[in-house]
Amino acid sequence: MKQYSLLETKAGKLTFGIFLFAMLLLARDTLITSCVLGFTKSQFLMLGLIALFGLGFLIRNRAEILNILKDRRMLLVAASAVILLVPMVLKRDWQMMYFSVLICLFFAVFLSYFTNCRETAVWYLISLTVLCLHSLITMYLLKPMAVAGSIHVPVFQNSAGAEFFDFGLSFVVTDPFWRRNFGVFREPGVYQFFILLGLYLNNYEADWKHAWILWTVNIILAVTMLSTFAVGGFIEMGLLAVFVYFDKKWYRTRSGKWLGLGAVAAAAAAIAGLVWIFRGQSFGDTIFYEIYDMLLRLTTKSNSLVDRLSAIFDNLALFLRSPLVGDSVANVLHGTAHNTSSTLILFAMFGVAGGLLNVAAWIALAWKRERCLLGNLVLLLILFMSFNTQNLVADIFFWLFPYMALTERGLPLLKKKK
Repeated sequence: MKQYSLLETKAGKLTFGIFLFAMLLLARDTLITSCVLGFTKSQFLMLGLIALFGLGFLIRNRAEILNILKDRRMLLVAASAVILLVPMVLKRDWQMMYFSVLICLFFAVFLSYFTNCRETAVWYLISLTVLCLHSLITMYLLKPMAVAGSIHVPVFQNSAGAEFFDFGLSFVVTDPFWRRNFGVFREPGVYQFFILLGLYLNNYEADWKHAWILWTVNIILAVTMLSTFAVGGFIEMGLLAVFVYFDKKWYRTRSGKWLGLGAVAAAAAAIAGLVWIFRGQSFGDTIFYEIYDMLLRLTTKSNSLVDRLSAIFDNLALFLRSPLVGDSVANVLHGTAHNTSSTLILFAMFGVAGGLLNVAAWIALAWKRERCLLGNLVLLLILFMSFNTQNLVADIFFWLFPYMALTERGLPLLKKKK
């Protein structure tokens, strides 16, 4: 597909990188949005940045405006609007949530006019790596100093009553015995989605000039994932690591064999250490309590597990009650205590077409023709696990890369078929 002028120069590319970094900070699921700036101000800033960037694009390509409007991508824009807004009209459910989700789709299509999924992935990974490093430093180096009073850091409180040190690009719970890493996001369970998305993009989409960059980013993201102590994040990252190892056939190389042996040895040592530690079950306020708490959340009838299972069944019931256009936004979002199943939320809210649209977008991102059917399905399962423990349906980064991939890889297929 044709790409238009905007980011050819180094200054243009850097401007885009800064723009994407700002979008990440202002995303719907950050503490900046929910607590620091407030939702309304944050979202208007985000929309203002998009509008400003869009205006710059149109000015730069003013001689091509007619071609831009006649581009096949506008068909995808129109189809997306029909799929997401027709249910709203038929149900007479006049809620802004429909438009919030639609803006996410429009934004991804807009970026495809002057960049692509791989270039955008590089800037996303640079932004996320900076945020991850900052969160690790503030959580484990600066927090003890702030708790001791050696440094002064502003404190704010979120809607749940938890107090955070505000380090600007990361937020740290003030409780000296709380070790879960929030980063800039509203909770560790959200952080794990952004990290897992980063790990996928780093290994399959980003084009780095040097292999050491790929491994450095992998290590930073992996360590940050461990610091979230998110049960889903641990499972997803472990599964993704095994998948990448075999999918990229690293086991055939000498260094890959040593890497595999090292990973198995490390896993065995970790399991042995956990068994030895848990025999006494005297953790006090140590980091091992976080690991013990993770196992409790996974193996017992914890509030976390109950809420997530309830969300699955409740959303499924709402979808089956009205499979064509879905149920009202209020019923879907408040029909269960904590609605955390993003995929089923889309089916329950928009009906079968809206749900399948999102599924198709993730397939466009992750599916590779050269990979076997089982391999593709396993990878999709891992990715779907990452965003079905939180409600992320109106977050711009939940749609960005899948919908860019659908635009870049889906539309050309339609042309070939024709």
